[in-house]
Amino acid sequence: MGVQSASVDRQRPRRRTDRVAATGAILALAGCVALPLYALRANRIVNGTPLSLGAGGPAAWMLLALAIAAATASFSLAGKLRARVELACAVGMMGALLWALGFAAAHLAPDVTSPARVSIGAGAWVAVAGAAVVWFAAVHARPGRAWRVGALVALVVVVVAAAMWGGLGRLSIVLEYAVQGAAFWSAVWTHIALAGTSLGFAVAIGVPLGVASSRIPWVRTAVLSIVGVMQTVPSLALLGLLVVPLAALGLPGIGPLPAIIALTVYALLPIVRNTYVGLTQVDPSVVDAGRGMGMSRWQLLTRVEAPLAMPLLLEGVRAAAVMIIGIAAVVAFIGNGTLGVLVILGWGGQVDDLTLLGAVPMVLIAVAADVGLRAAGRLVTSPGIRMEVS
Repeated sequence: MGVQSASVDRQRPRRRTDRVAATGAILALAGCVALPLYALRANRIVNGTPLSLGAGGPAAWMLLALAIAAATASFSLAGKLRARVELACAVGMMGALLWALGFAAAHLAPDVTSPARVSIGAGAWVAVAGAAVVWFAAVHARPGRAWRVGALVALVVVVVAAAMWGGLGRLSIVLEYAVQGAAFWSAVWTHIALAGTSLGFAVAIGVPLGVASSRIPWVRTAVLSIVGVMQTVPSLALLGLLVVPLAALGLPGIGPLPAIIALTVYALLPIVRNTYVGLTQVDPSVVDAGRGMGMSRWQLLTRVEAPLAMPLLLEGVRAAAVMIIGIAAVVAFIGNGTLGVLVILGWGGQVDDLTLLGAVPMVLIAVAADVGLRAAGRLVTSPGIRMEVS
């Protein structure tokens, strides 16, 4: 009897804690309880009075309850059920937070003619980060395609509903957008255009350099050393160093040209390095088999080595994209109307919400680029290689 019981215990799957989701849920709880979710300001430039969870009304308490539920699920459930509960809790937390912020803004500063503002507190940002971690953990656990799509649709519906009827229009950052609307969208498109153009040039230059580095030792030494050193130069210093040579060539030292050159230089290292590493890690026996089939060096590169190195190459492109989206804020100092302009204006005027109006979209653009390039990588990578990498 004891032997049978032990056998059953060994066959029964052990319930393991989802540590990632638990960390996110605890982070969200900390944001709700230990930090202020809102700040009431007399006007847009003064320091605000921090306010705790209860100022957000019923939605704030729902946020707290969902964070507790996510933490409980990460410890007590298992399998797809746990993933689905965590995903539902993540969507609910994000939606409840938006409604809580809207409630606080509408009730604490209801007079549209008053200079009083309600800003997003530190606790809200921590709670968003925690909910995002729970979302990531749930999606990684594969709750099912229908659940992933449904959660995304539900989140969009909740955000739109909160924007239309939840009082989000009274938040200070939204009021800043109402004033800076035209400049904001111009900055967004300029930011995307500069980062995208620079990434394209970096890929066109970096991939051939990576291929050459994998073939010729002295090229590897020179190229990796140069791009590594350029990566250590501060962005503002690099922009300043470009002024003299561009002026000597009769080219403008401010504007899009030096910005694209600087961003391209910064994007080269991850692309060159990952291309080189990806090609050098190809199994030599596979290359020998290709040679035995009579393939030329070009055919070996395009039909054998490049497909096998593609996952690592795309990781380098992803890293470069995220990096230059952040660095593109700095090129605002040389006359480029990126989102960095809003950040600089916010710093100069001590308007925190104006700074956030420039910073938050940069984060969203970087996340969108990361997700988009990850999806593109899955499309261009053959299923067999994809399974080996994962």
